[in-house]
Amino acid sequence: MNEIRTEITLEAPVERIWELLADCGLYPNWNPVIKQASGKLVEGEYLSFVVALIESAPFEINPKVLSVEPDKSFCWQQTIFCAWIFNWKYRVGLEVITADKLKFIQWFTFGGIIGPLFTLAMKSHVASGLARTNEALRRWGEKGNIQCLKC
Repeated sequence: MNEIRTEITLEAPVERIWELLADCGLYPNWNPVIKQASGKLVEGEYLSFVVALIESAPFEINPKVLSVEPDKSFCWQQTIFCAWIFNWKYRVGLEVITADKLKFIQWFTFGGIIGPLFTLAMKSHVASGLARTNEALRRWGEKGNIQCLKC
């Protein structure tokens, strides 16, 4: 498989991190990769994102939510034309270490006949976006005041 994976340990309760991740409307406020977002993180629903990777023009995606396990994980998939041509899955996992500490894991898996080519061409851009998301989640999640994002 063509996978890009990152993880980071956060000094925050899982509920606070989940609150940031589960409310797609908040993404443009904290996530440096997502410039616009709408939709609900509900299995079977479609989300709408405008994504801006470094050295890449912003582009829109409309992934389908495949699974959601509150405070633990979610997964969505974007398909281009049809899955056997090109698709990617984005997965998030939260592993509780203590009441105020957890591991945040992100994966992108690229499939279809052009998945390997996309991985080769975009690996550094996607990895950079994941790293920037990790640091932004640390900054906002460890701050302790998610409510300021909702004002």
